[in-house]
Amino acid sequence: MILHLIEWVVSGYMRSNSINKMSLFANEVLETSKEKYAVFAVFMAAAGVVRASTAGFSSGAQSLEISKLRNSAEKRIEFVAQILVSNGNVVTLPTTQREGPLLKCFAIALARCGSVSSSAPLLLCLTSALLTQVFPLGQIYESFCNAFGKEPIGPRLIWVREHLSDVLFKESGAISGAFCNQYSSASEENKYIVENMIWDFCQNLYLQHRQIAMLLCGIEDTLLGDIEKIAESSFLMVVVFALAVTKQWLKPIVSKERKMETSVKILVSFSCVEYFRHIRLPEYMETIREVISCVQENDAPCVSFVESIPAYDSLTNPKDLFTQRIKYEWSRDDVQTSRILFYLRVIPTCIGRLSASAFRGVVASTMFLYIGHPNRKVARASHTLLAAFLSSAKESEEDERTQFKEQLVFYYMQRSLEVYPEITPFEGLASGVATLVQHLPAGSPAIFYSVHSLVEKASTFSTESLQGRKSDPGNQILELLLRLVSLVDIQVLPYLMKSLAQLVIKLPKERQNVVLGELYGQVAESDDVIRKPSLVSWLQSLNYLCSNNRTEVLASGSTIDTSNQLAARL
Repeated sequence: MILHLIEWVVSGYMRSNSINKMSLFANEVLETSKEKYAVFAVFMAAAGVVRASTAGFSSGAQSLEISKLRNSAEKRIEFVAQILVSNGNVVTLPTTQREGPLLKCFAIALARCGSVSSSAPLLLCLTSALLTQVFPLGQIYESFCNAFGKEPIGPRLIWVREHLSDVLFKESGAISGAFCNQYSSASEENKYIVENMIWDFCQNLYLQHRQIAMLLCGIEDTLLGDIEKIAESSFLMVVVFALAVTKQWLKPIVSKERKMETSVKILVSFSCVEYFRHIRLPEYMETIREVISCVQENDAPCVSFVESIPAYDSLTNPKDLFTQRIKYEWSRDDVQTSRILFYLRVIPTCIGRLSASAFRGVVASTMFLYIGHPNRKVARASHTLLAAFLSSAKESEEDERTQFKEQLVFYYMQRSLEVYPEITPFEGLASGVATLVQHLPAGSPAIFYSVHSLVEKASTFSTESLQGRKSDPGNQILELLLRLVSLVDIQVLPYLMKSLAQLVIKLPKERQNVVLGELYGQVAESDDVIRKPSLVSWLQSLNYLCSNNRTEVLASGSTIDTSNQLAARL
């Protein structure tokens, strides 16, 4: 109200060319400190002057007077900001009841008065206003955690809804824009301070929202939804700010160390707020591309990012106080799952920079845990990560990497197939198997084990399920085995042919014909002169056995065990 009132008054002075009145106003309100003047009122008056002065300057003496008036207003704004900063609470974030309203004034004023000359106190105050007043999530979380199960939830629900309808929250986009403008013009030291404040905010948002989401989910869904509206808006602020940071630091003239440090911090912060990303933002995608490109240039930032993954024990059995109030299940922790999904998607982009020991020590256990996650999108990302590692190479540790890949495959097949088809998505399994047979050494025991495991799994399905649609789980495994005929190396091929024949011979007639037809098609289209003769001979034998088996079944009315006959011919 004061801001727009002063804007109207000063604009009138400017239109009427009242230089004396402008000079008097500047002297009485902006340049003279009086005890009876409320600080916030003077501040908003100064902001109103700045807003009025942006309408344009006239020429001559009036232009000079308006310029002086604006300078006085900006100095008064900076003076008030300096008072807040000198108290020491702005940088450390907790604010007193006296500072809170003044920070709100800062946020609204700087969002509405247009461009203001950059200064360190202004930047720090605006940062604090965003993190404590526009997005007061820390206060909300603390209040709810302390009162949960002890006090009525109603008053806090009203508090959150009032904030959502408050003009301060509705102008969060404009406030974030003013904040980024101030940041872009700040000194390196102040930029670094503000960056760390934002990154810490992201970490705290992740830790605290996990608690609230687990406590309120299914109990106070309406309240949780309102809190998440505030958090989602803060996510947009973080994204816009992160893009501004990349434009400052990810430039050729900046040192490599500074670029790598900034990139890792942005990625870690984005992982913390991933839960709140519900729309595709161009700013988000641009920032991700920039920072990943930087991380890919060197081993150190890749390792640093990977090592920021929450430890396995903290994922499955967190020691936080809130877990004592509920029965904790890691697979139901959606906030944590979103963060891990971010890592599962980003790590493959720099997998070649990651050593086998780093993958073993930090990534493998988490990857295998989330292979068994009931959300198929998450499980599929875990399979993709494994496939990326199996297909990666690092010259400095070729033997160690290969040995570790083989070790991974044994547990991968066991872990994937034990929860197939209930949890394991077939697309993920097929991708993992296809990758391992192509990138492990020829004749690797891990490939033999994979084929054996798939055949065993296929044999657990009834012949009726293997006769059904291609999308049926048993049929999908069978189709994968057929696909492997053209993928496995020549040392594994005989074992695959024998195992596959034992499986096919037990199928009903109609399904046998379909499988044989698919195999004939594969062999006919193959240009592999090494394996094709073996496949042709094998197919002829398999066709004979299938035909002979059907004839014997029709003659005797019962199924005859052909395993010895099969072994003899194959």
